[in-house]
Amino acid sequence: MWRICVVLLTVGLLAGCASSARSEQVAVLGADVADLRERMNELQGQVAELTAYREVAACRLSNQVGGDQTNSGFPISPERIPASGNVNVAVLFVDFPDAQALQGETATADEKGSTHDLFLKIVSDADRYLKVMSYGTLDVTFRPLHRWLRMPHNLSIDYSDFESGYGITMRRLRLIGDAIGLADPDFDFEDIDSVVVIATPEADSIKRAIAHRGLFYADGQTIGNSISMGSSGRHWPNWLTTAHELGHNLGLPDLYDTSVKRDSEEDLSDEVYRFVGEFGLMGGSQSHPRVEMFAWSRWQLGWLRDTQVACITSFPASVQLTPLPTSGGIKAVVVPLTETTALVVESRRILGYDFRLRKEGALVYKIDTSVQSGEGPIVVGSISKPPDHSALLGPGEVWNSDGYSVTVKEVTPEGDLVEITAP
Repeated sequence: MWRICVVLLTVGLLAGCASSARSEQVAVLGADVADLRERMNELQGQVAELTAYREVAACRLSNQVGGDQTNSGFPISPERIPASGNVNVAVLFVDFPDAQALQGETATADEKGSTHDLFLKIVSDADRYLKVMSYGTLDVTFRPLHRWLRMPHNLSIDYSDFESGYGITMRRLRLIGDAIGLADPDFDFEDIDSVVVIATPEADSIKRAIAHRGLFYADGQTIGNSISMGSSGRHWPNWLTTAHELGHNLGLPDLYDTSVKRDSEEDLSDEVYRFVGEFGLMGGSQSHPRVEMFAWSRWQLGWLRDTQVACITSFPASVQLTPLPTSGGIKAVVVPLTETTALVVESRRILGYDFRLRKEGALVYKIDTSVQSGEGPIVVGSISKPPDHSALLGPGEVWNSDGYSVTVKEVTPEGDLVEITAP
């Protein structure tokens, strides 16, 4: 009897081992299948991207302004700051022997407080804005040095804005170079992609915010992009100023008319905004500054994938657009006209940074990659100049130009169904 029990026990253990082995095999096979399914999904995504890349080739207008300038075409210059991942931006505060910050020369609590206030006013929130515009692709980290850097020369002689054009550019580059040199002993510039230099409010002859291309060296790092600005003014600067200038560091052009004579930085005529009006960060409108960036600009920067762009070369064509602030879906209809021009249609809603829009609908604009920054590389199709909410097409409304027409066939919370016809 004892022998029989032993035999039965042994058989039971063997059966248990066999059952356990089968369970382990099933688990391994299940993990392998899940792994394979994930890999297949990745490959399908890659195939879809490659297919889309070919399909939008006719709409990916090439840059025709050359060099490392800002432009509205493809590709963005590799000399610009990265448009994805983490980007580190140093923020330096400067005053001058003849325009001293009220808080004095030493790094006192008052001095730190004043630089903190300027940082909150001029810089803070620019990182969040760009992260939202990039659908989480770009993560800007600002690294401020909270002390006043006393410039080695007087403002009135070496740094002020009394000269325009090339003169002001050279003065500002000198300002940035001197600021970096003064900060270097106390600030680690390793991994810094751009530098923002902010002058004390007492330096009232430094008014404009300017983005620069110029090489600076510190801590073994080459810094090719920078921004300089004053800190006084009724409307500007604020954190949108910083976001706008970082747009230039990213490679985007000015979309307002830079040729219009300015009486002051605070009182600009409507002519300045005649190209895009209240639409687009790079348009610089003060009346409605908190706006979404154009779908075209986001595509340039890689924030929109090729699968989110409908390149239309045969007509008529109907496309369902999803609102620009939301994730997923088709964000832009692009109709190539010539090698350098195209029509673009996108869906704008009272969402995100477009919360001040007075109307929702489809927005139509024209791209010309042969046009320089500040001369109208993007022009919104509108009878109102500067373009305002009336440029947005509601249900049944039609936009016509040169034989092309865009008709909004249907409007839903999910977006706009648009139909495009050609001559």
